[in-house]
Amino acid sequence: FSEYLTVVDVMGVHFLIVKYYTCDDAEMDYMQLLHLKLFLATLERPSTAFMFSVLNNFIQDNLECGTLGMNYYSKLHRVTSN
Repeated sequence: FSEYLTVVDVMGVHFLIVKYYTCDDAEMDYMQLLHLKLFLATLERPSTAFMFSVLNNFIQDNLECGTLGMNYYSKLHRVTSN
């Protein structure tokens, strides 16, 4: 089955359809996403994930400019909308 996943990256916020590997030897959904370098907002039925690159970029922005998480996310959302 497929699920929707919101992925936040330095290039913006993206809404994707994800089809997980479901064979008998398949890892849990969250492990499959972690292998793709995605940090999940929750482990059970993940619907939002952050690329590690966007987390690093946010830390730099926060330390250098004092950018709040809400403001950083709004900036990324605007980038996606343009």
